[in-house]
Amino acid sequence: MRIAFTLVLTIIWAQSPTHPARAQARSNQAPFLHGVASGDPLTDRVILWTRITPPQNWTSSVSVSWEVAADVQFTQIVASGITSTDASRDYTVKIDATGLQPGQWYYYRFRAFNTYSPIGRTRTLPVGTANRLRIAVASCADYQNGFYTAYENITRRNDIDLVIHLGDYIYEYGPSQNSVRQAEPPQEILTLNDYRIRYSHYRLDSSLQWLHQNYPMIGVWDDHELADNAWKAGAANHDPNTEGPFQNRRIAMLQAYQEWLPFRLPDFSSSDSLRIWRSFRWGNLAEIILIDTRHYARDEQVRGNPLNVNDPNLNNPNRTMLGATQLSWLSQQLTSSPSTWKLIGQQVMIAPLRVSLLGNTYIVNSDQWDGYPAERQRLMDTIIRNNIQNVAFLTGDIHTSWANDLPFGPGTYDPSTGAGSTAVEFVTPSITSANASFIGNLGNPTIISQANPHVKYVNLTQHGYLVLDVTDQQVQGDWYFVNTITQPQSGETQGESWYVRRGERFLRRANAPVLAPNYNPPLIPRSSATSLVTPSPTLIGVYPNPAQNFITLQLYTPQPQTLSIYLTTLGGQMVESYTLTLPSTGTHYYQVPLDKIAQGAFILTVEDKKGTKSSYYLLKQ
Repeated sequence: MRIAFTLVLTIIWAQSPTHPARAQARSNQAPFLHGVASGDPLTDRVILWTRITPPQNWTSSVSVSWEVAADVQFTQIVASGITSTDASRDYTVKIDATGLQPGQWYYYRFRAFNTYSPIGRTRTLPVGTANRLRIAVASCADYQNGFYTAYENITRRNDIDLVIHLGDYIYEYGPSQNSVRQAEPPQEILTLNDYRIRYSHYRLDSSLQWLHQNYPMIGVWDDHELADNAWKAGAANHDPNTEGPFQNRRIAMLQAYQEWLPFRLPDFSSSDSLRIWRSFRWGNLAEIILIDTRHYARDEQVRGNPLNVNDPNLNNPNRTMLGATQLSWLSQQLTSSPSTWKLIGQQVMIAPLRVSLLGNTYIVNSDQWDGYPAERQRLMDTIIRNNIQNVAFLTGDIHTSWANDLPFGPGTYDPSTGAGSTAVEFVTPSITSANASFIGNLGNPTIISQANPHVKYVNLTQHGYLVLDVTDQQVQGDWYFVNTITQPQSGETQGESWYVRRGERFLRRANAPVLAPNYNPPLIPRSSATSLVTPSPTLIGVYPNPAQNFITLQLYTPQPQTLSIYLTTLGGQMVESYTLTLPSTGTHYYQVPLDKIAQGAFILTVEDKKGTKSSYYLLKQ
């Protein structure tokens, strides 16, 4: 050990100005600052999630108990247990709560350090006859590009059974001059610590927390959980010369995703860690099938947009988006499901999007299924050859709203009757992410529909979500749009509504959205806004831990203030002391050097001028 001295810390990312819309922490939820969540419901079980922010002077793993009840007062406990978590999993907790009854709403909570978490509400899947299923479909939620009003609106409506998230739950980008609010860390994320901090920052958002608190989520990743336009061995937004091996970045993404999202990995071997594709059965009504068109097997995109539809590289029959294993699994799911409807949740638009110029036809975006036409046709042929009825694709990624017939046969497609359509596609808009830029001069719905008559509806400018109403006789998609994403203001407007009848393969225009009043039990209320007012700072996270040459502190402060940081041995001997200034309310991120400190175990203590302390156990390797 060396003699202690005082060092004035500077902000690690000094080039980033203090942003007026920083993430807030609800201190009255401590140690459950990131709320609770549930996901991947089955008929007898559901995944429950939370994250623990350890309190003062904690030096080991955290014991966490959980319970599930049939009532919000927790007088009818139906399942319970005890688990533990530690820094190796970023203090996240995931429980597969079993022994539940099918088709039931339940309430759950966690307990750690003699404190209960906020109560969550979730439900199981039904068995046998099911009359209705209502899904909110969401994707593409760039924190920096806007406020999560769409998540807020989904929660408030309280007429859905679950949320399907089709990816881009987080974005990897660094700061932008056009940012509405600041994401942290304010740099492109590359390492496990970066990804953990980004998830932690997103999950402090109160609208996202409230959504997770009230509905189970079934989700799948897209590219921005890793890097833009990712494929199985690289990404457009990854330069191995400056950002290191792509495989290392993907391993970091996988661990953070598994820690922070409430999903259940299917049965798989250790060599198949990318297998996120899985299915859920809503009784005899619907099979919900999630596939991965992004990371599992996708070949690299053919370069150059637009691309001639006759480009030999584009039409190489060996190029794949799903891979043989996943395509075989998907085909088996479609042909064997006893449910009336087959709903395929996936990332990129499967309908053609083309433009004719000077006598030639071009695809607009090679990152979509248009960039993999041979495999798309193999999938469509499977549907046609096996006469698979009632297939609807649910799509995200493109940041805009579309209702499409899929004109792949049997026979020639007739836009006036829908003959020759194989299935239909509902494309949800982005929660906040910027509208698709690659469309460029084609950004006119009339021009798009004229060139692509299978496109029945397109909205290129608004943000929001899709509600899918499923009954035995039809599936209807209703689009809803927020009034603004640049301010945290409530309110929304209705877009168009389109539906497909049972036994048909094409869309029809609906006169109005489907309304389902009094559909669910009452919402679980969110924490009071007054909880944001607290007299002391909160140490949310320390990354990495164990550490080597530095640590990054994730701190929340209710007001600008100066803090003291002490690094002591477990016996209380001072090793280092630091002083730092937090210039504004909200979360801040600071880097503390450890390169001159010997290996060992330490207590990191943050103290304000009133003497209020928050401590964290730290291991230096």
